Amino acid sequence: MKKTSFLLSGILLLAACSGEQPEDGQSEEMEQEPEAGMKAEAVEIDFVAANDDSVPAGNIVKAEGVASPITGTEIGDEFLLTTQESEGQGTYIVSNNSSVEVQHGQELTVYGSCDGKTESGSPKITAAIIER
Repeated sequence: MKKTSFLLSGILLLAACSGEQPEDGQSEEMEQEPEAGMKAEAVEIDFVAANDDSVPAGNIVKAEGVASPITGTEIGDEFLLTTQESEGQGTYIVSNNSSVEVQHGQELTVYGSCDGKTESGSPKITAAIIER
């Protein structure tokens, strides 16, 4: 067992030190692929269903609305996303795991995983992609 883990560590170290750079555009394509996959997989979230716990945790969702920062505007901060839906407004707590800084009053589209509810009972989305 120790030999296997030692061998695997050596291979990973050699691979990391190989110094080969990806061809132009290759790394950009690899970054865009997961983003495109997440957008294609995302289902428009419904506040009533999310509030009733009908949306399973981990489902990839999409929500469009207006942001109101709670703890800040940077990566790792949380903000409120208020959506307009057929039955009124919905409010989600969104954890910002993207590289986009969120400003108060911005109209956003977020893609991420539905993570159940917060302690206060609000539906929560962990956003991997945020578009302005």
